[in-house]
Amino acid sequence: MSKYETAPYKVLEKEGPFEIRQYDAFYTAAVEEDTLEGSSGFSQIFDYISGNNEDQTKISMTTPVFNEMKEKKITTEFVMPSKYAEDAPPKPSSTRVKIRRNEPRLSASVTFSGSSTEKKIREYEKELMDWIHKKGLSPSGPFRLARYNPPFIPPLFRRNEILIDVSSKK
Repeated sequence: MSKYETAPYKVLEKEGPFEIRQYDAFYTAAVEEDTLEGSSGFSQIFDYISGNNEDQTKISMTTPVFNEMKEKKITTEFVMPSKYAEDAPPKPSSTRVKIRRNEPRLSASVTFSGSSTEKKIREYEKELMDWIHKKGLSPSGPFRLARYNPPFIPPLFRRNEILIDVSSKK
C-alpha cells in the first residue's frame, strides 16, 4: 500500500494485468515536454508543489506521475490531492506549469513492472489496444503512462501502467 494519495478510481473489471476503471474528476499540475528523457518538467512541478505558487502553499506529493503521450508532445503531470477535487489548486508561479481539470472518465489500463523504456511502453500499448478491441471498446484519446515509484526504487519493484480512455462501441 502506498503512503501517497492516488488518483481516485474504481475498478469495474479486472483480467490479469488489465483493468477497466472509472476515474473521478481530479486536477493535475502539468508541464509540456518534447521527450520522456530528463527531468525538467518533473522538477518544475515539484517546485510548484513545494510552494512556488500564488498562495505559497506546499502541496502533498501524490501518485502516479502521469505522462500523456501525444504525437509530438508529452506532458508530465502530478495529480493534485483530493482536497482540490472541487476547487482548483493555487495558481502556479511558473508560466510553464498549467493546472488541468480531468473530467470523470472510463479508462482501460495494463500494469507492468520494471523500467518504462520506449520499447516496453510500445509493447504494452499494443497489448492494451488488443485487449480493448477484444472487449468491444473503442479508444478515445491519447494514452498515458502512469509511474507510481520514485527513481531510487529498483526497477523490479516499480509499478507502471499504460492507460487509454475508452468508450463503448455503438
